[in-house]
Amino acid sequence: MRKSWLDLLLLDAAPDELQRHGGELARSRGAAAADRETAQALRLAMVLRQQAQRAAESAALNDIAIRLATLHAPDDLLPEIVDQARRLLGADLAYLGLVEDGYLRLKVTSGALTPELVGVAIPLSVGLAGEVIEHAAPRWTADYRAERRFRHDDTADTAARAESMRGLLGVPLRLRGRVLGALFVGKRQKRDFTEHEVTLASALAAHAAIAIENADAISSLNAANDQLARRTGELEQTLRWDQRLTRVVLTGGGVEGLLAEIGSMARGQVRFVAEPPDDGTADSAAVAQPVVAGERRFGALVIDGEAVRDDRLLLDRAAPALALALLAEQAAAEASRSTRAALLVELLTTTSERPTVRQAGLDPSARYSVLVVASGRARLPHLPGALTAEHGGRLLVVTTAGPDGIRRDWPHDAPTAGIAGPARGQAELRRCFHEARQTLRALEVLGRTGEAATAGQLGLYRILLDHAGRRDLAEAFEHLLGPVLAEERHRGVPLTETLRVFLDHGCRPRPAATALAIHVNTLYQRLAAVDSLLGEGWRSPQRALELHMLLHLTAASGPLDEPGGG
Repeated sequence: MRKSWLDLLLLDAAPDELQRHGGELARSRGAAAADRETAQALRLAMVLRQQAQRAAESAALNDIAIRLATLHAPDDLLPEIVDQARRLLGADLAYLGLVEDGYLRLKVTSGALTPELVGVAIPLSVGLAGEVIEHAAPRWTADYRAERRFRHDDTADTAARAESMRGLLGVPLRLRGRVLGALFVGKRQKRDFTEHEVTLASALAAHAAIAIENADAISSLNAANDQLARRTGELEQTLRWDQRLTRVVLTGGGVEGLLAEIGSMARGQVRFVAEPPDDGTADSAAVAQPVVAGERRFGALVIDGEAVRDDRLLLDRAAPALALALLAEQAAAEASRSTRAALLVELLTTTSERPTVRQAGLDPSARYSVLVVASGRARLPHLPGALTAEHGGRLLVVTTAGPDGIRRDWPHDAPTAGIAGPARGQAELRRCFHEARQTLRALEVLGRTGEAATAGQLGLYRILLDHAGRRDLAEAFEHLLGPVLAEERHRGVPLTETLRVFLDHGCRPRPAATALAIHVNTLYQRLAAVDSLLGEGWRSPQRALELHMLLHLTAASGPLDEPGGG
């Protein structure tokens, strides 16, 4: 049975089969009518084939869109886009670039002969890529290397030559008025691109742009979720650490207990350094966390070797707790020192039977030396078993060192100090305190700043500075130097000062005159007046020493006729 034109078209007959059928009709029906029907059948077959191809391409495009929508990782998505573009358009080569920092940076290729294209950064103002990005529209050329409609880029041209690229079509990856990048398909021979191919590539690029943005959004969301999960884990971990550290503090564990707990929680070896090195000599592999409270720096928590992130977080959480513990420990120690210092002052300066030697922090069976130092905030040399307290601007020191050893080893840059001892028990310690205080006052009167002397060395001077001895001193001054003072007041000439300076310079006239800023003859005249008042015997060593002592004590102690003076 002979088939009709409709049967052949439904069977998708080939063009030569349609022409054979037309030939058969020409023999039976006439050539003119058969040729007309044959031409119509061929045109209809071509339209049907084009529509079938369009339908297949649309189906393929939908499949590609679905496939791209399932890929959320950029590393998987971008290679899939260029693979699908090359297959869909029957191209030799496909590649994709994204806009980054003013460049179109090529990310992936499909069908490339060399790795030259990947990573190429093309300025947005040059090449076919620049045209696509600038106008946000498709652009193509039948022969890229010979094209003169756009400005070429050396880097892109080098890659094109390496790939033997000729025909090239570029379409923008556009989304909501923003160009994300561009998709390119190329042939290695000269080739024009049809409007249908441009439309097909543009449709694929539209799906790709949506998929890329979705993948970026999902990637960002995943990163944010990962970071949130990590932060949540860190928070839970820090809460557990805080609970453990708080438990140590509440149970009275103190600094050592905290350090032990921190060490048990860390993966590395943790230690506390009271004074961390800051001169660049510290171990570069160690991780240090400062331990501070306000403006006070106690030191640092250190993990030796390479620390993991958890260890760094642990140090960050543990440092404030350790700082508070150190602060509390120091406050308790300071309070204890203050209490002990107050008890020591009361023991040495009062006649009360409380506190006892033991309550003041001393051993009742031990022998101690007592020092009274001129400055209450002085830095002292090391003294064994020393307890200190500030009293009336002076520093009181009780030490197990012997008096002679302290005096012998006293540094030249140390403050003036009076020393007494050794003593055992309350009564002897109080006596030694008074002797040491008198000794210090005597040293200051004699101008022996920076020295340390024992009570035995300056016994006479100690007595002279005692309140009872001061009345005797006033009487002795009036008896020995009263006439000189009276003549000084009468004549208005500083005879007592002249006498003191003369004795200070070993009875040598010229140095004394220089110190007084007077001529030596003037000095002789004043000394002659003193001779007439005291008699020539005042120059003897014994009398000169007594006069010298009286003059110094008068200058340093104030009026001797007032019991409370000096």
